[in-house]
Amino acid sequence: MMNNALWAFSLHRYQQPGVAEACLEAQDYYAADVNLLLYAAWLQAQGQRRDAAEWSALGRALAPWRQRVVVPLRQLRRDWRGLPEAQSLRERLKVLELEAEREQQAQIWRWHGRNTASPATPGSLLQALDGLLDAGGAPPARSRQALVQRLHEVFLAP
Repeated sequence: MMNNALWAFSLHRYQQPGVAEACLEAQDYYAADVNLLLYAAWLQAQGQRRDAAEWSALGRALAPWRQRVVVPLRQLRRDWRGLPEAQSLRERLKVLELEAEREQQAQIWRWHGRNTASPATPGSLLQALDGLLDAGGAPPARSRQALVQRLHEVFLAP
């Protein structure tokens, strides 16, 4: 179950120019869940979409894992960034963090299999991305719409 179409898509898409940077900006400034952003992009590639209620339900289903495992691992890895003596431990944390992200995507994949998606409509990816960034709150100094547009462009780039 760990190797699924979403995970393969995510690994490939994340390596494309501009994707990692845009995703990390969404994560750092809007508390967006990168796995959900990648899921939205994968849905679009499949000609599918989710409505706001479905995104909310999926977010609630993922919250315990994300809040208790993924976010603490990421924070600890980042906290140790300036400690040269912790470098090898930090590298191991990166591996654990990636495994935690992979498990979260497996949870998304299982949820997807239990919940029928609707056909994509014009603008459905933009709407999903905007909703996912809005869910975390927008700092006043940043333009959420500019980032939504950039995410949209990098996700749809060939």
